[in-house]
Amino acid sequence: MADETWVVTMPKLGETVTEGTIGSWLKNVGDTVEFDDPLFEVSTDKVDSEIPSPYDGVILEIMVQAGETVPVGTEVVRIGAPGSTPGAAPAAPADSADSAPAAETAAEAPVAGEQADGQSGMAEGAGVVHDLTMPKLGETVTEGTIGSWLKNEGDTIEFDDPLFEVSTDKVDSEIPSPYDGVLLQILVQAGETVPVGTVVARIGEPGATPSGSGAVAPVEVSGASAQPAAAAESGATPGAEAGKNYSPIVRRLAAENGIDLSTVTGTGAGGRIRREDIQAAIENRPARGGAPAPTKPSAPAATAAPAAAAPAAAPAAAMGPQTGVPAVPGVPDDRDEIKPLSKMRLAIAAGMVQSLQISPQVWTSIEVDYENVEIARQKHKDAYKKATGASLSYMTFVARALGEALLKYPAVNSSIDVPNKTQTFHPYVNLGIAVDLNEQGLVVPVVRNADQLNLKGIGIQIKEQASKARDGKLGMDDYKGSTFTITNVGPFQSYASAPIINQPNVGILCTDGVARKPVAIGNTIAIHSVGIIGLVYDHRAFDGATASKFLLDLRDILQNRDWDAELGS
Repeated sequence: MADETWVVTMPKLGETVTEGTIGSWLKNVGDTVEFDDPLFEVSTDKVDSEIPSPYDGVILEIMVQAGETVPVGTEVVRIGAPGSTPGAAPAAPADSADSAPAAETAAEAPVAGEQADGQSGMAEGAGVVHDLTMPKLGETVTEGTIGSWLKNEGDTIEFDDPLFEVSTDKVDSEIPSPYDGVLLQILVQAGETVPVGTVVARIGEPGATPSGSGAVAPVEVSGASAQPAAAAESGATPGAEAGKNYSPIVRRLAAENGIDLSTVTGTGAGGRIRREDIQAAIENRPARGGAPAPTKPSAPAATAAPAAAAPAAAPAAAMGPQTGVPAVPGVPDDRDEIKPLSKMRLAIAAGMVQSLQISPQVWTSIEVDYENVEIARQKHKDAYKKATGASLSYMTFVARALGEALLKYPAVNSSIDVPNKTQTFHPYVNLGIAVDLNEQGLVVPVVRNADQLNLKGIGIQIKEQASKARDGKLGMDDYKGSTFTITNVGPFQSYASAPIINQPNVGILCTDGVARKPVAIGNTIAIHSVGIIGLVYDHRAFDGATASKFLLDLRDILQNRDWDAELGS
């Protein structure tokens, strides 16, 4: 293993980009790197990008120095397996599935290499052949399921063309091609689940033609051999006992629909149960009373970003009825309409249950007199809308106040890792904003460095992130890295709400409805705008005293800040 090496090439960072310039190296020869560590910066005529490492290992050789410009595909750095020593002779590429490198994201440029000599059944005149791997679509995601292929073998594809769909326990994503060329081989079929980093397809240079053999022979490409899909699925090998390893989608569908997996015949490799097998079992099972169960196709699920509070997949038993127990209680009624849950709803269900299993969640709340905010809103809302394009909502003021209050209470803006006995305190506020997708589900894009934004800045960012989320225009990175989350149901006139924590945050704030009410002002009664803000927190990270003090500080900022001065600036 220590002799294994991989080569990283100059990535293609745009459809018409043919070369790139190394801006700077972020690692040196001899440095240890982990998957996704920033490796080097690239400048092109279109974009400046930080390129992450596709492997765990050690920097053995830097082949292109900072400031040099080279064509796309040029070898720029050689990485050895963990424990390697710089200066050692490069080893031959690995040829076993066990030595596959750490996860490599398909949307980033995977390492390209030449097709091995003497390999038939791959491509005629393929030249350089690129491996496409199962991407890592979240920090805790370890496997993905091919939802569908959007291209066929032999199709000509261009950079950024939608290539295939991936379903994980957190997100459904459409994966674009990182290359121009021809789809030579599909190695993992729709419905199959494989670990992150597994080679799922191969793309040849433009003009290449598949051989038509359809063989899935291991072909050495870029220092790591592809492995047959059946052997890569979630650690299952041809000798594994059937029925002992199921994908997240299979587990979820079976649990939600009361399907006993021991009664399902798998049609996947080695008898593996696929999503289609569960769907067929759902459609073909007899309804109560002996008639076929009424089923209708569900609407196509939106390409979903990570749902609120969606960590690793929840155990199937916790997400629905136990196997064999009817999913719908009571007496069946012909007026009922049964629809399969969307992928997004299933992901949210798993995430919510898992969040409750992970952390003991406590709710506390406080009443806020928004009159000071309301006066400023009425005075400046038109000018604010004209300047920013965003509405001057109560949530904007709360988000602005949160940026300040969270830094005063580091525990509320932290992450906790009890198994490793650590707590990470974040000296910045990356604010997750829960966004409703037309009642089909929730996603949580992130406003980064919210503590550094004024009312106008944070209002613009919230509007832009929410709009892009609803239009499906955000990438996976836009949903990563929140340190705290806010959800706003106030426009629907809720009174007091207790949302579920968005892991790995330790707190989530809900802004509820604001209404005109009588309040005591000294010895007099006045009519003010009043509402409840509620905090749900992870009791492992801090206690009730901290939660209450945090809410008091947040309330005082909202009630006493000179908002007129900030909006007038």
